[in-house]
Amino acid sequence: MGREQLRIKGRDGALAVLRSALRSGAQRGRLVVVRGSAGIGRTRLLEEVGRRWRSHGVRVADVRVGGRDRHGVDVVVEALRRDFDRLGDPGLIDGISALVRLCGSEAGFPAVVAELGRVFGRIGGLGPTAVLVDDVLGIADPAALLLAARRPGCLLVASVRADAEPARAAELLEMADEVLDLEPLTDEDVAAVAELDADAHRALRTALGELHGNPGTVLATLDLLREQGRLVEAGDGLHALTDPDSPIALPGDHDLLRRARGLGELATRLLAAVDGGLDVDDLRSVAADLGCDVVECGRMVDRLVANGLLVGDPWGQLHCACPALTAAVVPLRRLPVGRNAARTPSEVDTMVVSFARPAPVGEHRRSRSWSATEERIVELISTGRTNRQIGTVLGLSEKTVESHVTRLLAKSGCRSRVGLVVTANRRRGASLGIPAA
Repeated sequence: MGREQLRIKGRDGALAVLRSALRSGAQRGRLVVVRGSAGIGRTRLLEEVGRRWRSHGVRVADVRVGGRDRHGVDVVVEALRRDFDRLGDPGLIDGISALVRLCGSEAGFPAVVAELGRVFGRIGGLGPTAVLVDDVLGIADPAALLLAARRPGCLLVASVRADAEPARAAELLEMADEVLDLEPLTDEDVAAVAELDADAHRALRTALGELHGNPGTVLATLDLLREQGRLVEAGDGLHALTDPDSPIALPGDHDLLRRARGLGELATRLLAAVDGGLDVDDLRSVAADLGCDVVECGRMVDRLVANGLLVGDPWGQLHCACPALTAAVVPLRRLPVGRNAARTPSEVDTMVVSFARPAPVGEHRRSRSWSATEERIVELISTGRTNRQIGTVLGLSEKTVESHVTRLLAKSGCRSRVGLVVTANRRRGASLGIPAA
């Protein structure tokens, strides 16, 4: 019981709104739309209110959207059959049977809607009843269903994604008596939901970025870490990461990864390649590395931005939406695409994709191109700032800065931060045609 309460922590306000709506629904039919981004916890909220209301004797019907049912009638009939015993009226069997017969006849959809209205009218007459429809826009045309189910005594709670198709979402929102927008959880609430120690919580926050306030994403990511054996009990009811400095990846079924796969193979390769950041000016070299046309590459970058998979920073570079997305796709970095498919396995394995501008001629051979972020980090190193101070200036975590510095040392062949500053000065001098001393 305590565990279940923690998993819904931070949603007391939303639960109170729905509780109040249930009371109002006892007098008249009512539709509440729960809106939120992917992973924000819409499904978990509906599961929790259903569990709580059933424990208090409220009749609850869970409509599980899916299949090819255009108007949602089939899934409603299935829900009524499944919850028939809990709805508590033997007479409902006649209404359900009538619905089944009408769906299989040529009576037409208006007759089906009329029978649906009668069935929900009977259900509402029994006392407060909640009808929960998760991801309602998974039904192609849900309006008639919602109107039929909104009868006195019935509270209809339907969830919808915040990025749903505007025209369809607008129709749903117009029908709603109330719209409940789910906001990201606070750090404190996430810590309670996740039951992590300070180091693990900090690592998770860094990995998920803006997704850190989404309880669905947090819990799914933690489930993956458990499967990997990286999340262990640390005492006092908390859990710790066995290797908090190692990358944390989004689970494979996360919405961002589904979007990436939906855009095609090039999309995942581009995401895998922007680990160090992408300068749009370097698209030509990126396209050459990936073996695709530069125009095609540019269009895909635009689509990745439009889908929220790539985001810009203040210096004009594009990065993955969060480090956990990078960690999920970066294993694909060395897989061949286009003309790269002709390379030998050893050539592919040693290939390094770089989005920064080519290094000036005469630069140290072990030094590879630096991104704008890396250039800025070295510039701040030259002022004597620590990694933490650099992170504060750039809006990055201390560990992210540390990772950048480690990569810079590997790229340049330098052994110290001072060496990085010296190399940076040589690079600038070479770009201005100044010979090295």
